[in-house]
Amino acid sequence: MNDQTTSVAAATVASDETTLEATLHQKRIALGLISGCHVLNHLQYSITSVIFPVMMTELGFGLVGLGFISALSSFVGQGLQVIYGFLAAFFKRTTMLAIGNVVVGLTAMLQYFIGSYPQLVAARVAIDAGSSPQHPLGSSILSRYYPKARGWALTFHHSAGSLGSFIGPAAASLALLYMGWRSAFVIFGSLSLLMGLTLFWVSDHSNTRESAGGKTKTKAGFDAYIQCLRNRNILFTSLVLMVGAAGRGTGVNMTYLVPFFMAQYGVSASGGGLLLTLMQGAGLVGPLAIAWFSDRSGKRRGITQITLALSAVMTVWLVQHQSLTILFYLNLILYGAFVQARGALTQTMIGDFATPELTDAAFSIYYFVGFISGPIWTLIIGYVMQHHGFASAFYIAAGTYIAGMVLLTFVKEDGNIRKAI
Repeated sequence: MNDQTTSVAAATVASDETTLEATLHQKRIALGLISGCHVLNHLQYSITSVIFPVMMTELGFGLVGLGFISALSSFVGQGLQVIYGFLAAFFKRTTMLAIGNVVVGLTAMLQYFIGSYPQLVAARVAIDAGSSPQHPLGSSILSRYYPKARGWALTFHHSAGSLGSFIGPAAASLALLYMGWRSAFVIFGSLSLLMGLTLFWVSDHSNTRESAGGKTKTKAGFDAYIQCLRNRNILFTSLVLMVGAAGRGTGVNMTYLVPFFMAQYGVSASGGGLLLTLMQGAGLVGPLAIAWFSDRSGKRRGITQITLALSAVMTVWLVQHQSLTILFYLNLILYGAFVQARGALTQTMIGDFATPELTDAAFSIYYFVGFISGPIWTLIIGYVMQHHGFASAFYIAAGTYIAGMVLLTFVKEDGNIRKAI
């Protein structure tokens, strides 16, 4: 056993046995509360698509300022995801997750007092920083709680975020009918605050590192990252999320599908929004069904490759329709189901491949590598659409899924998946 493996093992004796300390009731409570926070995290982001345009005149910023807020806050939130594999050696995962959601709620409520554009930028950066533990720590906790139904549990958590993005614009629109944007932020922020406070009562059954010394924990934390980067399965699975242009829940789909629908089919903005809603609805149901099947088959790599192939087919097919026929709606539903499944399946594969002591670092690396590429793909696809048309952009997006299929050939699933006990 090398020194890195020894230091990691010395810092944590966590195993699937610790997961079994949680009762079925505790597991369900954890899944519900953590996923509930994920809904509200995404809702805090998605409501801004309706509220920010109302604020622009009052605070004196335009589209460039709007883009700057989105880019900076996303960079901070996604960039910070890489640190939690290290911090989990020192602090309880559930406590960090709770504090993050409390920060989101409090900062969202404090937007009531915003009087200038710089204050808004600071608030949105703080909100994204507070939400940064949700993906890596939420996934790590649930991966340990549900070793035998990991695919379903992680996809439920993933779909909860998609649900927040799905209901956010409608919820914000309804709120603005009865109150101003300042009061709306207070209402939505209070929900995140209350939900975050409940996480302090969720036990972190897999955290057994308190007995290790500070130097041991520090070395174990760094060594865990090194081992993950040397693990071919973890590295290539993370790259699969990185190379795909769409399917993260925001980014390419949320930015460009409505303009595409408007230009291709002559629908209004509200009509395009309804089509996007239909696609998002399929993205809630489809991944859950696919993950359920993957839990029972045990062949996640092959299933992921099939969904990537179907994602490419549905992406290419989407630009072939000349009118809104029944085949278009079938295509749109299948597009949402398969494209959104990639993220749910790959995060489950990370949970399968990472040993207990590497789970925190593995999810931190996975989300950092996968999501930090999102803004880059959004810019690339936007440039191609503007200069070469929608079809060329969709063909490039389809090609990224083929690239993901190729990367998965380097993943060796058989004999390497950690079996649940």
